[in-house]
Amino acid sequence: MTYRKMLFTTLIASLLFAITSFQVTAADREEETLRVLVPKIVEAWGTLDISKVEPYYATDADFAYFDVLPMKYNNWQEYREGAQKALFEPNRSIAAKIDDLRIHRRGSLAWVTFTVALDFVSKQGAASHLNARWTMVLEKRSKGWIVVHEHVSAPLGGS
Repeated sequence: MTYRKMLFTTLIASLLFAITSFQVTAADREEETLRVLVPKIVEAWGTLDISKVEPYYATDADFAYFDVLPMKYNNWQEYREGAQKALFEPNRSIAAKIDDLRIHRRGSLAWVTFTVALDFVSKQGAASHLNARWTMVLEKRSKGWIVVHEHVSAPLGGS
């Protein structure tokens, strides 16, 4: 093999390695972004302030959200109003502890799954606990990752 061919082959191999490394690094960065973002979203729910939650959710008219009660919200506006009434108004505090966060990403879409221990204190001072499952589907848009679908559920028979 001539010196030129060896140099050319080495250059091509180095270029391919650099491109592959860049793609892996970019993918790792996106996963890390999601790994930081999801707990922030969960923490926002704990503020009992829907205006702190809202920036993380898509307001598209036809995006459904599933929650423990009721079974389905047809769009963000319904979810916003329902969460305020069913979750925020009767409670003084909500604390959440995320367990087993898993992130899966394909291009501009990602889905995350985790279980969460939720501790509520009502405005009357009664404490309650709920173990739940939480799935989010996120889409990367111009301003970053945003929740486009969510499913929160609890095992039958409670926790």
